[in-house]
Amino acid sequence: MIRKLFVILLLLFLSLTEARKSLRNFLTLEKTEILFFTKTEEIITVRSSYKEIQPNSSHLFVLLEDPDKLQVVDVTKTSSDVTIFSIKLVADEEGETNLTIQLWDSEGRQERLIDEVKNVRVKVLKQIEDSLFQASLHIDRNILMLILPVILLNKCAFGCKIELQVFQTVWKQPLPIILGAVTQFFLMPFCGFLLSQVLALPEAQVFGFVMTCTCPGGGGGYLFSLLLEGDVTLAILMTCTSTLLALILMPINCHIYSKILGLSGTFHSPVSKIVSTLLFILIPVSVGIVIKHTIPEKAKFLERIIRPLSFILMFTGIYLTFRMGLMFLRTANVGVLLLGLLVPALGLLFGFSFAKVCMLPLPVCKTVAIESGTLNSFLALAIIQLSFSQSKVQLASLAPFTVAMCSGCEMLLILLVYNAKRYIAEDKRKKYSLV
Repeated sequence: MIRKLFVILLLLFLSLTEARKSLRNFLTLEKTEILFFTKTEEIITVRSSYKEIQPNSSHLFVLLEDPDKLQVVDVTKTSSDVTIFSIKLVADEEGETNLTIQLWDSEGRQERLIDEVKNVRVKVLKQIEDSLFQASLHIDRNILMLILPVILLNKCAFGCKIELQVFQTVWKQPLPIILGAVTQFFLMPFCGFLLSQVLALPEAQVFGFVMTCTCPGGGGGYLFSLLLEGDVTLAILMTCTSTLLALILMPINCHIYSKILGLSGTFHSPVSKIVSTLLFILIPVSVGIVIKHTIPEKAKFLERIIRPLSFILMFTGIYLTFRMGLMFLRTANVGVLLLGLLVPALGLLFGFSFAKVCMLPLPVCKTVAIESGTLNSFLALAIIQLSFSQSKVQLASLAPFTVAMCSGCEMLLILLVYNAKRYIAEDKRKKYSLV
């Protein structure tokens, strides 16, 4: 009786062991969603941890749901410590399809299915021939030539509004700058990483959002500070300080989060682009400060034209960003758009909340919020362009373009609501004064 029970238990153990082996996952895909571009080959890397009974006995088989959209060109196998299969595919038509990857082992004349990965989703898109920097050349050069002098004139006009005593106050009480730096370079990157993980975005897109969130304040920060009645001098000082800090903190965040995400490669910091951005702000603003103290009547004229110039630049900037970004938004899903809306909104919320808790004046609270929410996304784009291969560049670059477009739309909406409330309040005040 005991011997029969022992045999039954032994058979049960062996059957469970075989079941575990059959349920074990041997295949690992580098990514589960692949973006294709028409007439361009794409390679999927599949790792296999299966130990072959005989040398070169295992092979990969790919089942296509729609052969008209996707074709298998070649499957190559490289064996070392881990077996690596490379599947070369070509996309012919636009649309979405699925494929199944199976691992088989040949035992004598019989073949046994070892593992399979089902429903790998593939999105087939039209080819985007140019890189993101080359795409900017498609923008009407006449618009750029016209807008550049307006930008320089507007920055010079902002210099005429700077009060030097504010610099002395900020030097003695640097709390707003500290709050902005902590939000921009520590809190925002972590939130971008956390939210993109929750939304299960691909690693390249996660990195793109992290780099966008760790960018310094953009040139539109002091523009919106003026239009929303913030502290313009503080806004310019915060933009320059955060851009200077970006020389150190952006590479640090780049290194930390690339290690966390397991992205290999050499990451380059766009030092020249950061320095040129800083000089592009400092030089015309400094000219404005000199004009204010040497030719006061000219400074008053420049101060009067700030608002109309700012509105022109704001709408032109949103238009140009959309014109560059729409070709890449075709690859965006709901998660990318949602995160693009959340990133600038969280920056505004964090900046204003921290400044309010520290009991700073309302104009300063507005400025800290705006500087935390309006990011120089094109610095993130420069890092992505310098650091990734072309296939990952297209994926990662969605983040800065999406954030730039959503940020511009959100700030425009805030500005419209703010001016509408101010108009209603002034209208009520006039009625009460007449009574």
